[in-house]
Amino acid sequence: MGSSFRALASALCVTWGLAVLPVTAAALAIANPGFEDLYLGSNLPPEYGGDVPTGAFPTGPAPGRWTAWYASGSPEIGAFIGVLDPGTSADHAPNPACFPSGAPEGDNVVLLYADGDAGGGEYGVEQTLAAVVEADTRYTLSVEVGNIASCAGLVAPYTSFFDLDGFPGYRVQLLAGGGVVAEDGGALAIAEGTFAVAQIEWVTDGAPAELGQPLAVRLVNRHLPDVPGVSGLEVDFDDVQLDAAPVAPVPTGPWMGALAGLLLAGAGARSLRRARGAR
Repeated sequence: MGSSFRALASALCVTWGLAVLPVTAAALAIANPGFEDLYLGSNLPPEYGGDVPTGAFPTGPAPGRWTAWYASGSPEIGAFIGVLDPGTSADHAPNPACFPSGAPEGDNVVLLYADGDAGGGEYGVEQTLAAVVEADTRYTLSVEVGNIASCAGLVAPYTSFFDLDGFPGYRVQLLAGGGVVAEDGGALAIAEGTFAVAQIEWVTDGAPAELGQPLAVRLVNRHLPDVPGVSGLEVDFDDVQLDAAPVAPVPTGPWMGALAGLLLAGAGARSLRRARGAR
């Protein structure tokens, strides 16, 4: 009974379009996902040519291929966007490092620095992708989120000590057609000087309202008030990845009853055999 039941169930799955073969997620293209592109147009001294040196904190426009985003619709005083090459403990010794283990991927991370501790409007960076929403697809977005430790820069004019204790909160958002469809609104508890992976999923059905609309990724400093007296609060992001994998469409139709009956019959037969064996 067992082998015959499994064979029949497998045949029904193939006939009715249910997934019986493993599916592989495909990586969707994100430009400059690790913020390694030259950081041009910033306050980085020109002799570096946009190649951010270790221990520098240049700010200015959003990193290449990313766009600045402000919840209010316009830039806010004291909200800075930039690129950081944090280096490691060895680079900063004997002083404390911003991130003792360095960047999770490559050399750079994007920095979202808020001057002071009083809080303000949310802001960040976003990127609209070439990929569009597909039906019956599972989208998985993962991003490294960093809580920078207090540290000093290594390269003039960024050699000041920055008191960065505390954390202003973060958001990692997946958008479709301009609307947020999934987000991590700050669930991770991230220790000072470390990164943690935020991961969110969105699964579309056979006819999503956003079908054919462009996907986008947004990384946000929530700019929440925190430790009084600190010189600033910062969130850093790195290694942005978005995967898409097909999922089996939800089966419908009158044959569902027959399939359900078959599965229940198989389960009942197994239970009866176990009950007889127990006597």
